[in-house]
Amino acid sequence: MRKRANFLSKELDFVTFPRSFFLPVMFLSLMPLPSVAVCAEWQPIGPEGGNFIFSMTNPANANEVTAITTSPSPSNVYRSTDAGASWSKIGEIPYAYIYDVSAFDFSTLYAISSSRCYRSTDGGVSWTMASMPSSTGWAYRVCADPADSSKVYAAGYIYDYQNYPYTYSMVFFKSTDGGLNWSASSFFTFDSFYPYDMAISESNPSVMYVSGYKQVNKESFGALFQTLDGGNTWTDISSSVDTERYNYFQSVAIDPTDENKVYVGGTYFYRSTREGRGNELSWVRNARRFNAYSIDIDPVEPSRIYAAGYESVSVSTDYGQTWTVHSGCIQRSGQHIEVAPADPSMIFIASYAGFYKSSDSGITWNSAYEGIYAARIAALAAAPSTVIIQNSGFLMAYKIVRTAEWQEVVTPQSCGEVCDILIDPDNPDTVLILEGSG
Repeated sequence: MRKRANFLSKELDFVTFPRSFFLPVMFLSLMPLPSVAVCAEWQPIGPEGGNFIFSMTNPANANEVTAITTSPSPSNVYRSTDAGASWSKIGEIPYAYIYDVSAFDFSTLYAISSSRCYRSTDGGVSWTMASMPSSTGWAYRVCADPADSSKVYAAGYIYDYQNYPYTYSMVFFKSTDGGLNWSASSFFTFDSFYPYDMAISESNPSVMYVSGYKQVNKESFGALFQTLDGGNTWTDISSSVDTERYNYFQSVAIDPTDENKVYVGGTYFYRSTREGRGNELSWVRNARRFNAYSIDIDPVEPSRIYAAGYESVSVSTDYGQTWTVHSGCIQRSGQHIEVAPADPSMIFIASYAGFYKSSDSGITWNSAYEGIYAARIAALAAAPSTVIIQNSGFLMAYKIVRTAEWQEVVTPQSCGEVCDILIDPDNPDTVLILEGSG
């Protein structure tokens, strides 16, 4: 801290210097200083991991895996050739906030970020950007047509801010030239709406679902929309699934062999059945409450279903009727879960805080992000032997000791993001954390 000068007397003596005294000093100040290395070569020291949003394995080789992280900019694309044991960066999407990624095959991928669509035809090495239609809304979820590489679909919303009371509508985007050009159509009107997931049927690509959250008359419910004609018309089937407030639908998946078997996840897990004279689609809610933020189905044995939740993974072997929940096996919420087509016993999960792998059909899980440095460091504090950081925009703090090994430390329950961290210089075990809803 700088100290202010303390003048005890108003009477000051001034000393004058000849003008020639200042000239050498001014000359020296203008002379270039010898070149000095401003900073040495930088090397990442961790922590490893980051905010993962997507993964895909090569359908012909389960050891080849692509993983994509988002925030900070740019979003990075990594490749592993040993099933996640080691990674190399192969490309980057030149934008920070990528909301969703879908793949037609191991080479052709699509990434959505509000008003932008990025496409890669070389497995994520390079990307081209196309703009979504102006003034038609924002896209947050994307699905590639499994039968036609030229067709891509996206779901989002448009916000009417010109007429009060303000409303939201679901927007369906469609491209028939591989994501270069898009058309958009609006459906439904709510007080508020947001799409959490989107699914397309592999056996019948005309069938699609969009799941999410909607607000009607200031009350919040889960949202589920269905199209049977490739997006030309949509039906709101939310109330047929659940009418209980605040039970949002975070995920949706379709059996790859049967378009009539649909699964919806959120606070509860829902599975569809056909019954009645008209063989109409109806829903059964699982009695056991568990989070299902992302769902994937075994492509070889569709009775096996996997659901990634908050620090948990749930496994069903009977088409979602009963579940085994494995708690504490991942960190934070699972954003994307994928069963490897070439080896269905191998499953990968992309989460807010890392990348995880199971090699025994979801029984045990291990981190698989060694060598990936894609975290967003929002706060940092250092003491002589300890560094504490807050990682990835969530309450996830680590400390590093002299051995250069990072360990997760206990952090308080959050009402927002950590803004700053202070370590007591006299007692490094005393840590102060400032957080806020902003």
